[in-house]
Amino acid sequence: MHTVLFPRAPAMACESIVAYIDLETNSLDVSGNIVEIGALVDDSRATFSTVVHPGRDAPIEDASVHGIPHQELLSGPTFAEAFARLDAFLRYASLSVLESDGDSEDGRSPAVTMRQDLQVCLVAHNGAKFDFPFLLSECMRASVGPSVMSSWIYVDALEVLRATDLECKKLQCALRTCCGPPTFRAHRALDDCFALEAVVRHLSASFGIKPWALLRPFAFRLDEALALAQMSALLA
Repeated sequence: MHTVLFPRAPAMACESIVAYIDLETNSLDVSGNIVEIGALVDDSRATFSTVVHPGRDAPIEDASVHGIPHQELLSGPTFAEAFARLDAFLRYASLSVLESDGDSEDGRSPAVTMRQDLQVCLVAHNGAKFDFPFLLSECMRASVGPSVMSSWIYVDALEVLRATDLECKKLQCALRTCCGPPTFRAHRALDDCFALEAVVRHLSASFGIKPWALLRPFAFRLDEALALAQMSALLA
């Protein structure tokens, strides 16, 4: 049986809020645990970062696996709480974009209102094979379910890089090629979000377009029904 950990569905991608996301985990397998979540919203520069408590019965891990001291992890929320905070952060981001109604005829400043129709697009490097299925697996185990994740759309930035002429597709290597020596801490979630944003902004600027225009052709949704069937069988 061939299991697709994050089954895709076509995305009718209208204008979206772009949020770069990165996870740190204690394993390369989706049966492991997320230990840190970072997110960065394009344009507004709003950030989200939290370590995630590994669980009451989790063994003390070697910090070299993910670079985060065990005592720091113990100070974090459970995954269910961390995910709820991430969802709230993204919901707020999707409601915080303002638009004007054009030029005012009497010379006064145009009226400004909040956009109500923007969806959230999560962008992760190698997201289709790692970040997105890992997030889905943790949601299933925490009985959160995939419904929230089904409301978002997704872009794997690795697929974007593969469509360019960049020789190196690894994030830190692409960052050096596009922007010079990195000033971020590699492998801490929020720092990797800033690194990914820098690469995407460099590439979109080189084409003379905005980041969303670069990312849009690569967008997809989660096939919720197939995800429930496949992930439930895997976790069983």
